[in-house]
Amino acid sequence: MDETSDLILLKQHIVMRATYGKHFGEISLWIFSCGRKFCFSKFNIEFVQMLIKKARPKTLKRYGASTACLFIIFLWAIGWTDYIFEKSFSKFKWPPYINVREQVLLELNGQPSSYLYENDWAYFEPLHIPACEIIKKMNKFLLIIVKSSPLHFFKRQTIRVTWGSVLNHSEFTIRTIFVIGRESFSQKNEQLQEEINSHKDILVGDYIDSYRNNTLKFLSAVQFSFNYCYQQYTVPYALFVDDDYLVLMRNLIAEVKKYDTHDPLYMGWRFDTRPFRTRFHKHRVSIATYPFNRYPAYISAGAVLLSSQTIREMYYAIQHTRLYSYDDIYAGILAKLLKLSVKHNKNMHFWKAEIGIEEAKTLICAHGFEGERLNLVYNELRIKKIL
Repeated sequence: MDETSDLILLKQHIVMRATYGKHFGEISLWIFSCGRKFCFSKFNIEFVQMLIKKARPKTLKRYGASTACLFIIFLWAIGWTDYIFEKSFSKFKWPPYINVREQVLLELNGQPSSYLYENDWAYFEPLHIPACEIIKKMNKFLLIIVKSSPLHFFKRQTIRVTWGSVLNHSEFTIRTIFVIGRESFSQKNEQLQEEINSHKDILVGDYIDSYRNNTLKFLSAVQFSFNYCYQQYTVPYALFVDDDYLVLMRNLIAEVKKYDTHDPLYMGWRFDTRPFRTRFHKHRVSIATYPFNRYPAYISAGAVLLSSQTIREMYYAIQHTRLYSYDDIYAGILAKLLKLSVKHNKNMHFWKAEIGIEEAKTLICAHGFEGERLNLVYNELRIKKIL
């Protein structure tokens, strides 16, 4: 992107003052006052290096304190000061700093936990659950929980008439539901309530629907999967997926069949990343929030395949693991504490893709399909009889 004229002019003024030694102390103030637009988007390392080369030795000596101030402000603006204080991931631990795996094993064996809960499930009761259906062959049952938002009416309806309409495949019973949070002060609450009553396939959590509350949606999905329809029964398999995904049931069921319900299955598109420290990044994470230099391995929240064993372990682990604002990373933290293997599946795409006949033979799911595009692609695959 080309620099705007005002930013170019600002750089010229800075270079001039550095070169001639006039009002050098003002530079840091100017850079700071220009704020996010300049410091984050335009002001980079190369420019700082050029500024030093331009500056006269006498100027640097005379205005050394100002130069240092300039660098500190710059490093703070881009978040580099946080990198200095990061802890090595080898020292990873998470509040409340107990042996989560040990507590989970106690509860799996019907014994009480040794500690008070960090998150008590009694405080996470849903506002509304979908209509319950008794499944005769529960060992061959796949529950798909689609993470949606209250106003995504068209996305949900498109899923219902495309891949969400598949109820049985290869002896498996499949049920697709949607999880949302509360919608506040909306004129479409009546429309939403009508949809809930009509389709009976929406799980509503008792929290405001927002991006930062996606972890609470993850908790709602785990809770409902663990105690399916309050029947004290954990579903054999569950897929948590976003409402802008295409899912091909044939390939999904084929993948599910490879695993027993007692296998610790946590599968999808695997990431190994580090926190964003840049101060003006929308996903910026402070040292106080997350002090380590990288995240545990995790599966993209867009599509996560879980077995009954993993659902149960995560359900109990959540009680002893402080929440984190990003749902996929929180699941990765749980997996780390539980010592679960994070299985990468190249056929569970997290990016937008073009789906041809060859790709459809192995593709399980892909991101970037919503509304008309989902409808169009799904119908093309149905006509070609490759679903």
